[in-house]
Amino acid sequence: MQFAWATRGQKERTGYSLPFCALVLAAVLAGPFSVQAQEDIVHSVKPGDTLIKICSRYRAETNHYSLSELMNDIRGANELSSNLLQIGQKLVIPVLPAEEAPKVIQTVADGHEVRAIYLTGPACGVSSLWRRVDSFIAAGGNAVVFDAKDIDGGISYLSEHPLATWGKGRSVPVISSVSEMMKRFDDRGLYVIARLALFLDGELGRQRPDLALQDAQGAPWTERGCVWMNAAAPEVRQFNLALAKELAAAGVDEIQFDYVRFPTNGWREDWNAQEEPDLEQVAAMRRGVIASFLREARAELDDHEVRISADLYGIMAWGRMEDLALTGQHVPTFAELVDVICPMIYPSHFGAGFEGRRRPGDDPEYFIGEGTRRFVEMAAGQAEIRPWLQAFPYRVSNYDGQYISTQVLSSRQAGGAGWSLWNPACRYQVAVDVLPGLCDLETGIMVASQDQIQAGASTEVAITSPAATVPATLLGAMVNPSVERLPLERNLPELPR
Repeated sequence: MQFAWATRGQKERTGYSLPFCALVLAAVLAGPFSVQAQEDIVHSVKPGDTLIKICSRYRAETNHYSLSELMNDIRGANELSSNLLQIGQKLVIPVLPAEEAPKVIQTVADGHEVRAIYLTGPACGVSSLWRRVDSFIAAGGNAVVFDAKDIDGGISYLSEHPLATWGKGRSVPVISSVSEMMKRFDDRGLYVIARLALFLDGELGRQRPDLALQDAQGAPWTERGCVWMNAAAPEVRQFNLALAKELAAAGVDEIQFDYVRFPTNGWREDWNAQEEPDLEQVAAMRRGVIASFLREARAELDDHEVRISADLYGIMAWGRMEDLALTGQHVPTFAELVDVICPMIYPSHFGAGFEGRRRPGDDPEYFIGEGTRRFVEMAAGQAEIRPWLQAFPYRVSNYDGQYISTQVLSSRQAGGAGWSLWNPACRYQVAVDVLPGLCDLETGIMVASQDQIQAGASTEVAITSPAATVPATLLGAMVNPSVERLPLERNLPELPR
């Protein structure tokens, strides 16, 4: 399956063989590629200078990624015990050797599927980011999803919006320079996705409680210390869309909306007072609110060269009225309004006994395969389906490379247009270890069978037909119509996501 989408600034690149990729991976793990070192800079302290101002002035020239790391290096080079400076003081500004960035082997711009990892804002603010990203590239990755705003509401980059804040206890954003980050992403040929958590927003709720959903006593509705904002409020929408336009201008390839839904932890103030509410009516009302936001987003971003994606609960694949009434997430409606739907079909998030599966976390083949198939069917070709895959061990008996492999294979066989790995701590070594054995990096065809994966397939996997590599159960009927469906609890669990 090929997907044509041009990544900004991307140049034509040739493919490489699997053995070469293994060598690249080994080199990346050993350390970055360095070029000739440059001489350090000497700065004479002038009136009004502060250490942070000096760092801001020289960061780009010194090849430092973050201000904090340059500040630490300046302190070390000059044996400073504090940030106090004296006028006329000579400061040595250390210059790091320039590093040659590894290149994505198969780019999204060349029509290959998206293979992404999730990165938190703080993870994107330190230079260790590049070791993590480069090892993923060497294993076959070609995309990243980074937090521009998570549910705490802190903006990870320097936004110009008057409501923008950087998070609790922070006076500056965690990403020192979004332009430098984007340059380094583009140098590598990565497809870049900016994630915006929309309507659960701790900082906006703290600043503007009047824009929040209210409980019966008129207090803001909260969850995990954050505040649910009113998705219908123009100011809430305008704030989030202003951030989306800033990110588009910064050069990201895709804006991904998360928490584009209503709360599922008990808020019912828009339901009528009946003991047995009309769920179809509630679902239609909430769907209308979410759809109108997505239409507005499409109109606002129409002039920008950026795609729009949205994260949906995995349970929405089953299309049950209870879920539609809770979330407002109607898959066919989303498919009309976004380019990509990203279902969060984490097996561990399904309750014990769902679809007759005693331990859903131990059944990734079924839940990823069947969930993706259902989303593809409901989207009816109007939007791509790119599932989030579980890259964390929650409720999994044996979390290993085979667990990742099973999800990737199941998603592809069910019609998924690429995939993204979610680990809230950005730990992907389990996946990195197995990905080279899953992909032919010249064609993008998944080539390792489950038996090969279980036996520890090397990077030099024999090319076979895609159908021959998939377990027989994946090629058969995915749904057992005789399985009794269990009623969904009215409050969907809020687990890692």
